[in-house]
Amino acid sequence: MRSGWKILITAQAFAVSGGDARRELEAAGCELLTSKSWGPLTESELIAQAQDADAVIAATDPYISNIFESLANLKLVARCGVGIDSVDLAAASAAGVLVTNVPFAMTDAVADYCMGLLLTMVRRIHEGYNCMQQGGWAEFPGVELRDKTLGLIGFGKIGQAVADRALGFGLRVTAYDPAITSASMPEWVTQRYPNVQFQSLDAVLSQSHFVSVHAPNNPSTKHLINADSLGKMRPDGYLINTSRGALIDEAALIDCLTEGQIAGAAIDVYEREPLPPQHPLRATPRLLLTPHNAFNSREAAVRMSWGCAHPILDAIQHKTPEFLCNRDVLRSPALRCPVRT
Repeated sequence: MRSGWKILITAQAFAVSGGDARRELEAAGCELLTSKSWGPLTESELIAQAQDADAVIAATDPYISNIFESLANLKLVARCGVGIDSVDLAAASAAGVLVTNVPFAMTDAVADYCMGLLLTMVRRIHEGYNCMQQGGWAEFPGVELRDKTLGLIGFGKIGQAVADRALGFGLRVTAYDPAITSASMPEWVTQRYPNVQFQSLDAVLSQSHFVSVHAPNNPSTKHLINADSLGKMRPDGYLINTSRGALIDEAALIDCLTEGQIAGAAIDVYEREPLPPQHPLRATPRLLLTPHNAFNSREAAVRMSWGCAHPILDAIQHKTPEFLCNRDVLRSPALRCPVRT
């Protein structure tokens, strides 16, 4: 069946790594349109380029009510990633637009990167690299991992994958997740992670040598790491964030590191992306910065590309996509692409 769907690509990962997925979509009769610049696009850029689009393979562009009202032909937003905080799901459902994500494609990539940041930071590898690049030669004494405590804030798929790696390094692992408590311990946790201790957020912050954030971005987690929580960390503690920038109060982190309240931090995500060139984070001491690349392995990009193509192919055939984020849209009289439930 030839679909005739037009698909705008704003996600660079799909454009770079989605060759086979692109060909599958084209074989189904889709016309793929490449964005003039990679996302996140502004509202005006998105509206201008997606006027005729049936679907968008989306970066973290702003999919809000104004967008859905302006793009009357849009039927599906396929987020090229797990995070959907850039999408107003209620507005999408009200407009009859399907929203999908790719929840498991990046798990190993982010977990690997998290451990890479941890090792780079505490063994001061980046400082040694900078020294050598500048023609120098110096010692940079670091910290070993064995018998230290890693605290995980959030114990979803990525938190679990980090725990698997950390235990292999001889780290003790403790975790905070409001869905997992001693009073309601899921059986799978008991079976798979008998060596992970679940505690309160305050206990994880105060007892851990290294704290790694893996919580979702929602109103309840905004600035979960703030001046108060940073003040609970050990003075020799390190903070890592590979989840979402909004989880950390950046002004509080800058103050904390400038004053030397904790030993250091490594972050890959920011409240505003791309991070402006003159942003004060770039000049903050004891801070390792990377440009939102934790997800960005070749293997993950291929998995994400297929994870965007499959829901579009499903919708074309009027099938309900597997990873539909707003299932209430199926009951909406405004549904723009009727699918079988």
